This record gives sequence, C-alpha cells and structure tokens, in this order.
Amino acid sequence: MQYLIAKLEKHQYVYFTRANSEETTLEDLFFAHTDSIDILNTFPTVLVMDSTYKTNTYRMPLFEIVGVTSTKMTYSAAFSFPSFERENNFIWKLEMLVGLLTSKRNMPKVIVTDRDLALMKSVFEVLPKMDHVLWYFHIEKNVKSRCITDCRIKAKPSKGKVVDKDAKEADDDKHCELVKKIVRAWRDVVNSPTEDSFAIACLTFKDEVCRLFPLFVKYV
Repeated sequence: MQYLIAKLEKHQYVYFTRANSEETTLEDLFFAHTDSIDILNTFPTVLVMDSTYKTNTYRMPLFEIVGVTSTKMTYSAAFSFPSFERENNFIWKLEMLVGLLTSKRNMPKVIVTDRDLALMKSVFEVLPKMDHVLWYFHIEKNVKSRCITDCRIKAKPSKGKVVDKDAKEADDDKHCELVKKIVRAWRDVVNSPTEDSFAIACLTFKDEVCRLFPLFVKYV
C-alpha cells in the first residue's frame, strides 16, 4: 500500500486515507487525479458507482466512481480500495467525493448504483436530495435470473416411463424461448416512452405474458 501511495503522489493524485480505531491498519484509501477532479466539477450531474472484484493480488475490491459529460462521454472521477464494503465505509468515500466539489451548489443530481443495500443507504445519508437510480444492467440480470427459476411450465409426467432425453431437451428449448419472451415484455415496460404505452405494456406483461406466474410478477 505504501508503494501505491508513493505512485499516487508521483502522478499528481489527490488521496485520502483512513485507519481503524487503533490507527494501526489502513482501512480505506480514496484517490482521484487532479484532471479528473476538474472534470468532476464541470460535469457532476450524473455519477455511476460500482465495485470490481478479484482484479488484484490482494483480492481487494476496487470501488470506482464514473461521471457522464454533456456529450454522453464517461470519465473516471475517483477510486477507492476499501477493506470492507460496509455502510460506514461507503459513507466515508462519499464524503471524500463531496469534498472534491468546489461548489456545494453544483452537487450530483443522479446517482446510479447496483442493488448494494449498504451503498444505497450511504447515498441517501450523504446525498439525500439527489435521485438514486438502480443500474439497468443489474436489474435486468436479476429479473432474468428470477424468471429462469420461477417461470417454468411443468411438463406432464408420463406414467411408468423414463424421461426421454429428446423430450427433456425440447422442454428446455421451450423454457428458453419463454424466458426470452418474458424478458422482452419486461423491456417493453421499462422502455415505454409515454404513460399510455407504459400502461399497455404493463397489462401485456402481467395479464398475457406472465399470467401463469403470479409470484414472478409480484417480484418484478
């Protein structure tokens, strides 16, 4: 970690550290390049936050904050190596992020995250006035995963017969097509451009496509 800090200083990064209560072990490291800080202060409106895992020798998660410019380009705003992904760790990181902003009138308006409950609570704690949006990718991944397990039409068992391999493969193919159909219907709901089209897509999703799977509809 000392080597990393030396490199951060050499390449003009601004960094903050936090030790544990005994002040003997480094618990959090937060850093951002000076150029990134300038861009952050120009385009702070939308920020995306997520962690990557198992990408370094020490298997520490890398927490990354990405911003979006007015031309829909992305930039790396800041990074952090946390020892834990607990609420107090996230709160500290968000407070360090806010400290990089030169004007409190120019605060983030939208924060995009996955469904990490500790991170979600921390965002509400530090930035209560902004809109919090869940990342579409993670939502669809969860919906598809739940659909695969919940939306299966049970084949009628044949009395006294061993399950035929070809019949099983045919059932699997039908299930795969059913999942694709349901996910497409869910996307229609999410991507509805107007309130009227949203209402129609919801009815189609609930009463037609997912009529046989009320538990899945309740989950969504």
